[in-house]
Amino acid sequence: MFGLRQKLSLGFGGLLVILLLVSSLSVLVLNRYSAALQKFLIENYRSVEYGQHMKESIDRLDAIARNAVAGRFGSSDLAAATRANFETNLHDETKNITLHPREDQIVAELARAWSSYQTAHAIVVDPTSTVQDREQAMKQVETSSDAVNQLAQEIIGMNLDNMVVADGQIQRSASAALTMMFALSAAGVLLAVLFIIVLGRSMLQPLSSLTKSAREIERGNLDLVVQVHSKDEVGQLAEAFNSMAAKLREFRRTDRAKLVRTQRTTQLSVNSLPDGVAIIGPEGNVELANDAAQKLFGLAPDMPLACSNIVGLAELYRRAVAERRTIESKGYDSVIQIFNGQERFFLPTAVPIVDEERNLAGVTLVLADVTNLRKLDEMKSGMLSVVSHELKTPLTSIRMAAHLLMEEKIGSLNSKQQELLSAAREDADRLYQIIENLLDMGRIESGRGALDMKRMRPETLMSDAIAEVSAAYRDRGVELVSDAPADLPDVMADPGRISHVFSNLLNNALKHTSAGGKVSLGASVDGPCLRFDIQDTGSGIPREHLPRIFERFYRVPGQTTTGGAGLGLAITKDIVQAHGGTISVQSQVNKGSRFSFTLQIASAR
Repeated sequence: MFGLRQKLSLGFGGLLVILLLVSSLSVLVLNRYSAALQKFLIENYRSVEYGQHMKESIDRLDAIARNAVAGRFGSSDLAAATRANFETNLHDETKNITLHPREDQIVAELARAWSSYQTAHAIVVDPTSTVQDREQAMKQVETSSDAVNQLAQEIIGMNLDNMVVADGQIQRSASAALTMMFALSAAGVLLAVLFIIVLGRSMLQPLSSLTKSAREIERGNLDLVVQVHSKDEVGQLAEAFNSMAAKLREFRRTDRAKLVRTQRTTQLSVNSLPDGVAIIGPEGNVELANDAAQKLFGLAPDMPLACSNIVGLAELYRRAVAERRTIESKGYDSVIQIFNGQERFFLPTAVPIVDEERNLAGVTLVLADVTNLRKLDEMKSGMLSVVSHELKTPLTSIRMAAHLLMEEKIGSLNSKQQELLSAAREDADRLYQIIENLLDMGRIESGRGALDMKRMRPETLMSDAIAEVSAAYRDRGVELVSDAPADLPDVMADPGRISHVFSNLLNNALKHTSAGGKVSLGASVDGPCLRFDIQDTGSGIPREHLPRIFERFYRVPGQTTTGGAGLGLAITKDIVQAHGGTISVQSQVNKGSRFSFTLQIASAR
């Protein structure tokens, strides 16, 4: 019995033989007709060319004869060369007579007419001939010239007619060749069909049976056994298929048990968590949810996440799917408030589940319970506000007393007393500013510090900020420049609050820029916002400290400049965010820093 390789070789080998046979016969037929056509057309074309050259030579000889009759004798060499050209073409035509029955007769008549023409023409162009002889010979020249032209034209027309007739013969030959090639192609097709029917059945039937068995396994029917009827490659494939199905049955049995254990362990693990945890599939349906997620947020298994009544979860899931990264909520502004006998707050986080090829397998939603943290933060903020408020009154008295003592209203002071009192007053002023910042931050966070929003020109905000700190910059020897286009749009801002932002950032840049340095204040349009940039050439901020630079009471370690308590940038961030903007920082050590914040552009109205 033939193996699969032998069957394929036989089938494709037969088709190859048929293809080579048809191709060879087609090439032979086309070459034969092509050679015959080429020879026939060349012969007729040459005869046409010879006739045309003879007519041209006769016309030149006629012109020479007419000039001679008029008494203008030209060069005898020209006449001799023209006669030689005529005789050459006549000789070539004599050797190139085609199959037309009258062509040789016309060529003979042309030779006689040419002989008569030569005799008369010699008399005409002979300078020693009399005028009467030349005139008489000229008549003979004209008669013979007409005869020569007519006979040459007949040769041309005869060969052109032959070419037209040949075209019809060529068409008939091409039709015959095409018919033969069609016959050969039809024979090849019949043989190919025969090969397909005979060999295809023996190869395709086992493969079809294997395909059906594979589809049954795809549907989960692993108990199927393929019948083996041959020992060729297809039979070996069927045996391997049956072995594979047996292995799959064993794997299914063990994997089911392992999957059940994994599911139960996972469910028990997530149920023990106090936070809400839910796994969302790539289609957006809840695949697994712990007790907290089901009871507090209604995230039942198999339900679409879009049907959840919790605002923001669907958008959080969409961002995690689109960006393929963990999406964390920013601060307590994004918390989800739940009333379940008591008020509770949950902070959502979406973590995408991706494989090694970055294909999405699902998203884990974690709803962390931050109720206690929020209460602690509120207690801390409240305590800071109360303590700051209580400290403000006695601190005001201390500042007033220090001021009166410095003015020497009560009595004179020596230099040492003045030095100590000056240091105490500076510390009291700094403490007073810290308390003001704490109270201001508390008012902003609690919503009591309402903003007085106005339509403002960016140039006005920038010029006022520069005027406020220009004296300090001159004293320090630091250059302060403003670089902004003249056609900037208006912004919506609270002038008092924004002036504090500019003052804080510009003073901060001055503290960390040495004499001879430069600080630039610029502005540019950034989408629906206007971005302000404060760029300095100071000492810069190490990269590891940049994420915490806007935190309360945070100061970069190792700074040599005298600063506050680390509240300036924190309150600056709160003010900018209260305006609906953002603030950021970019910095390199020993190259400087750039603080940027945005304000909303005022509408045209």
